[in-house]
Amino acid sequence: MKSTQIDYLNIGLMFLALVLALKIPFELFLFSYAVLGPLHYLTEINWLKERNYFAKNKNVFWVMLLLAAVVSIGPVINSLSKWDLTADLFSFWPESGLRKFLGDWTPTVIFISLVAGISFVFFQKTWITLAISALAAILGYFIQEQNAYIVLLGTFLPTLIHVYIFTGLFMLYGALKTKSTPGLISVGCLIACAFVILNYSFKKFSIPGDATTQAFNESSFSGVIESIIEAFQLKIQYAASLNITFIRLQSFVAFAYTYHYLNWFSKTSIIKWHKVEKKQLVFIGAVWVGSVGLYYYDYHVGLIVLFLLSFMHVLLEFPLNVASVIGIVDIARGKEKS
Repeated sequence: MKSTQIDYLNIGLMFLALVLALKIPFELFLFSYAVLGPLHYLTEINWLKERNYFAKNKNVFWVMLLLAAVVSIGPVINSLSKWDLTADLFSFWPESGLRKFLGDWTPTVIFISLVAGISFVFFQKTWITLAISALAAILGYFIQEQNAYIVLLGTFLPTLIHVYIFTGLFMLYGALKTKSTPGLISVGCLIACAFVILNYSFKKFSIPGDATTQAFNESSFSGVIESIIEAFQLKIQYAASLNITFIRLQSFVAFAYTYHYLNWFSKTSIIKWHKVEKKQLVFIGAVWVGSVGLYYYDYHVGLIVLFLLSFMHVLLEFPLNVASVIGIVDIARGKEKS
């Protein structure tokens, strides 16, 4: 499929995601996160590996794995403390000092990951990245109680910035690099979709069922939406006892995540993430089927088991995000490499 055709396909997929997000925002998010999400994590990590993660140092994988593990400990144990089968075993966790410590340091660990990702793009020697990361840790220690820092690094960066802003930058870089007018239009459509969602009336909104509500609450994304409302001091609007502001933001979250995944899969012929050994594809397929099975069995279990993989792909993508920004700047300055 030609690049121009893929751009038009992306516009079509974008509007499909928009329509579904307006009609079934909770169901769409849960489906996309459980079905499309794991396949995206697996294929992208494998694709990044083949390109050395767009870094100058192969140790980027182990550094990001360690940092992702540190971030994952708290949310995973927190989920285990709420799961019926393990609640007694982890009953100590809600009042644990370690829980508070990890929670306080999570934004800084993500900040360190971002700084390390940037460093790996520019420097080959591991000690340089470790030194820069140590400076980031020191800086994070002194500002970790700042609310803007907590919300931006701890909430927005690994979620909406990752799936919406970085996706938009990736699209913009591709459009500029190929000088594709449809590609630039698709970037404009991405922005327009957000505007449509955030101004939609939701007069014919379908209330999600109990199972959907429970799964959504277990996903912890209600906290992301509440952070958006608080950070931007949004006015809460109600209609027929429904929090329209919350629904509107959830619709945006559903759209952003769904299109983030669809954009990745639509560009298979360009990115060629499927061009790997057959045994790798079989492994990825098997893990994906197992992951979807876990979510189907119990959404809570799926979240627990796949949290590290999910967060790992976010951190490993940082060098690619940096490369996209550098590419856009180089093109704007007329210095894009051929």
